[in-house]
Amino acid sequence: MKEDRFKNKKRFNPRYYLLVMFIIFSFFYPAKIHGLNLSFGLGAGYRQINDNYLNQIYGSGLVFIAYMQVDLTKFFSTEISYEGGYKKRAPIGLYQEPSILKISGIEISNGLSWRLNRLTPYVKLGAGYYFYRQDIESPYARYRVNHRHISWHGGSGFRFNLNSKFFIQAEFKYVFLKVKPFDFEVDLGGGRYILLFGFKI
Repeated sequence: MKEDRFKNKKRFNPRYYLLVMFIIFSFFYPAKIHGLNLSFGLGAGYRQINDNYLNQIYGSGLVFIAYMQVDLTKFFSTEISYEGGYKKRAPIGLYQEPSILKISGIEISNGLSWRLNRLTPYVKLGAGYYFYRQDIESPYARYRVNHRHISWHGGSGFRFNLNSKFFIQAEFKYVFLKVKPFDFEVDLGGGRYILLFGFKI
């Protein structure tokens, strides 16, 4: 990838998505909105890159997750999270020039869950605002991509409640992140396998 390989497209803004969901549930569930049930979590996982060329060069890697979840009803929740940590260095191109690729994102999700004793399975769907950057060090010129893109993601998993306050959570999440460099498309999306530790307040 070289400079301007990724073009930034203006799509649906996740901030509006969160605002609309908050207004809807403020109207139908005012007691829940004013007496928020919050959960916080930190974790790490393994992420993939779908694009074959980039996957051969950079490969999969570790990501770190931080999130906050609001339980709006017994079954329904809204979550905001940050995913970062993917940073890979590798030679690229015909002359094997040094390069680095970074990908991160801020995500907003709506989740549906049901509690079975200590185990709470769930599914979620949402939008994300993703950042991607690539630098290529060439003796002739320095190429840099530093763009943002909005796309969708979905996932499922389960939460194991250790007690009334603390829990462990395992999740599979898939991010749809196709961007169009020049006249061709690059798929930076892929699956994530995530393990988190969290607490409720």
